[in-house]
Amino acid sequence: MNQKNKRERITPAERKEAYKEVSKFVLDIAKLVFAGVILASIMDMDLDKIYVFVMGIIIVIGLTMLGAFFYYVSIKKY
Repeated sequence: MNQKNKRERITPAERKEAYKEVSKFVLDIAKLVFAGVILASIMDMDLDKIYVFVMGIIIVIGLTMLGAFFYYVSIKKY
């Protein structure tokens, strides 16, 4: 009965590995957004290209900074 009440904790090594995987995931999303912006500019669609470029660059920069933050947290020594 004592073991049911005890919550399992995440070890620091597991936490670092999770942050590293999250940083990889966020950077992959940034790459996909960048590719989407490039594809949207190539295709002849009725889109405001300046708006697509500006929003795409803002999102890519934000996701890249977030991915770099998670990577920094994963390599930081406690």
